[in-house]
Amino acid sequence: MKNVRMCVVMVLAACVLLAGCGGGDVKEASGNEKVLEQADVEALGAYLVKNTEFKDYMSEVDEQIFYSLYNLNDDLVEDAVLYSSTGATAEEVAVIEAEDGKAEDVVKACEERIQAQKEGFENYVPAELDKLSRPVLKTYGNTVILMVCNDSDAAEKLIADYDGKDV
Repeated sequence: MKNVRMCVVMVLAACVLLAGCGGGDVKEASGNEKVLEQADVEALGAYLVKNTEFKDYMSEVDEQIFYSLYNLNDDLVEDAVLYSSTGATAEEVAVIEAEDGKAEDVVKACEERIQAQKEGFENYVPAELDKLSRPVLKTYGNTVILMVCNDSDAAEKLIADYDGKDV
């Protein structure tokens, strides 16, 4: 009888412990994620470029060139900004606000852009392949951010620290 009681107590304790571990899939957006979801793409892009160390000069790219490079159109994109190097490096910063429900299509286009860059730099400047193998590609609601730079960890921290105020 004592063993049965002890067994019941152990089973109940295990159930309580396991119940405490549940609900891990529910994730509420932090303040930063909400800021990034609602970010002005121009301001966020300027912030990322200003606060990232690049090997090459970065300049804003014309909207039509952006659409061409990323193989996108205005049916998928609400707003976007692209900063690119002179072509000597693979460095890029793209901040894209996708139309509602189209963020995955934009992410796919970013992945295809990275692959195209890998193919382009493979024989041109092979040293750039390291950057292209570690791009920062993040999605916050409809906002998609792509950064190709020397320090992916620093870029991720920069994005995580964005508060929408410092440009």
